[in-house]
Amino acid sequence: MANIPVFWSRIVTFTALAGLLPFVAGLVLTLMPSLHLLDQIVFERALVGYGVLILAFLGGVRWGLRLQGGAGSDLTFVMGIIGSVAGFFMLLMPYTLALIILTIGFALQGAWDIWSVGVPQFYSQLRRLMTLLVCVVLVAILIARFTVS
Repeated sequence: MANIPVFWSRIVTFTALAGLLPFVAGLVLTLMPSLHLLDQIVFERALVGYGVLILAFLGGVRWGLRLQGGAGSDLTFVMGIIGSVAGFFMLLMPYTLALIILTIGFALQGAWDIWSVGVPQFYSQLRRLMTLLVCVVLVAILIARFTVS
């Protein structure tokens, strides 16, 4: 517990980490397909939908920062909506392709949040950790899909 970095507050840190749970469940169910209690296709669609929801949320955070006069220019509004629009199309794609694009989307959104001027330092640090964890889990799901029979 003491080794977990605390960003802003413990509640922010633990709720951010809790948001990783659906992705971890996706990895566990990919590694152990016999554990599927739900229809696998429905679960895969739900997992992509959850990822799309989080990408849209992250774009909304950037809109909020910009509306308060920080973090970017008016281009922020355009960039902030791209994840939502791309997410709509990800919902229509085959699962593997959607996971690949979702991983790229999280990496790009994370890089934007980490390296932007005007983003609070605690948020940038939190995004660095969460981007790393989410991308690692999504890549692990992709690898597991090709290695677990």
